[in-house]
Amino acid sequence: MRFYALILLTLFAGLGLASCWTSDACVEGDACECFDGDECYLGCDGDNCDQRCHHMNRCGAVCEHGCDFECFDVDECSASCGDDCNLECHHTAACGAICERDCRFDCHDTSRCGVIVGPGSVVNCRSVATCEVECQGSCEVYCENVDDCDVTCSDGSPAAACSDRMRACGGC
Repeated sequence: MRFYALILLTLFAGLGLASCWTSDACVEGDACECFDGDECYLGCDGDNCDQRCHHMNRCGAVCEHGCDFECFDVDECSASCGDDCNLECHHTAACGAICERDCRFDCHDTSRCGVIVGPGSVVNCRSVATCEVECQGSCEVYCENVDDCDVTCSDGSPAAACSDRMRACGGC
């Protein structure tokens, strides 16, 4: 739970620093990118934005629905998204996200991954030390080559172990 608090603190602290925002917010359907800097926080005025961060110390993104976000070669990544989003983090120290319904979160080759997802979401953690997932409804979590795969179901029920690498909330 402390990891989730850190995710939220990092996300909201970063969003409060106006100097960290890109000069123009992405507009619906746009592609936006930050790279080769200290920190960047991408916003999206609408749905279906394509956001990307790489080769930085810290990066975060906020978007409504149907967005794509990729973060790589960044120390700390964070994202907040509505429904139907695709979020990918790789080659980072830590990556955290909050996503609503029907999201896909892929985290690989990273030390720590943490995500809160809504119903119908799929989480893939591969080659990470820690993968912490809170499912707020039915979800599937796949952990491959993960030291600590921790899945929590918001209704208090334990995550079902569907196979060696798959856990699920809401049944297998």
